[in-house]
Amino acid sequence: MPLSTRETTVLTTIVEDYISKAQPLGSRHVARRCGLGLSAASIRNTMADLTDKGFLEQPHTSAGRIPTPLAFRLYLDTVLTPPEITPQERAVIRTGLDNAGLELDDILRQCSRLLATLSQQVSMVLAPAHADVRWRSLDFVPVRKGLVMAVLVMEGDMVEHRLVSVENHVTRDDLTAFSNFLNHHYAGMTLTEARAHILVDLEYAQRRLDRLYHQALRLARDTFEPGAKRDFFFDGTAHVLTQPEFANAETMRQLLHMLEERSRLLDLLDGTIDAGRTTITFARHDAPEGANPYGLISAPFGAADESKGALGIIGPLRMDYARILPVVDFTARMLTELLSNR
Repeated sequence: MPLSTRETTVLTTIVEDYISKAQPLGSRHVARRCGLGLSAASIRNTMADLTDKGFLEQPHTSAGRIPTPLAFRLYLDTVLTPPEITPQERAVIRTGLDNAGLELDDILRQCSRLLATLSQQVSMVLAPAHADVRWRSLDFVPVRKGLVMAVLVMEGDMVEHRLVSVENHVTRDDLTAFSNFLNHHYAGMTLTEARAHILVDLEYAQRRLDRLYHQALRLARDTFEPGAKRDFFFDGTAHVLTQPEFANAETMRQLLHMLEERSRLLDLLDGTIDAGRTTITFARHDAPEGANPYGLISAPFGAADESKGALGIIGPLRMDYARILPVVDFTARMLTELLSNR
């Protein structure tokens, strides 16, 4: 529903003041802040109209008004123009990711810490799904008789280790031959594609009674047994203690329960990957209709032809979107650049 210029100005004043102070606003305060030169009575009438239209609500009978999710959506879609990320934040993110180490897990864990620190909210990072990542190399390291460690290196230098049993007579030279054969035939495929080819080729090798071929394929099949592993990192839970919205024990319990039930968060981040762009979502979880929803700012990372992950910030509805949006967007771009270069 379209708003008048006066209504948009009043609503913008209320949203920005609420982001800053987390307090309901009265008409006198809005009249002083909005710059329209109108009386408190005129502003009160405009606020009443905005309430009727679903943009404001009154938490208590004698209190002022606070913006609803509908007001925040309008503000984000039509009013807010996020500034560029500051040079200081840019340097912190670049340096932090560059110094995180070589393992993807260490990089994503560091990314989660950086986001939580810079936003002062709860951060989340979802790694790319291993099944959709491309195979770069596979090596087998003897552990003891009858047992080897399969070391799979994937795109972006993602590494997965798995213990796999072998026949007792398999030698170190045999393992090298297995690795060379498998890397020659299947490197460059996604793990899903490789497993499908291996299962077909394994049956063919069994019919041919090609012992070396069959042993190598069986070892690869066991290495790629579906594990549905999806690494997920989050940080900054302590930051919610500083938010006025979570001073209430029940509200705090609802948020912590949401963070513990990761399936809901994974669904939200997967939705960001599907959207292919930075998104802002409002969500309620295990809470009555009147409870404040949470805001989620999230962005995908990974090049267009690669498996993608997602990162995000979750916090109260009144998050400082103008400051946090550029941080989330820049961090996702830096991760994409880092993984593409590797």
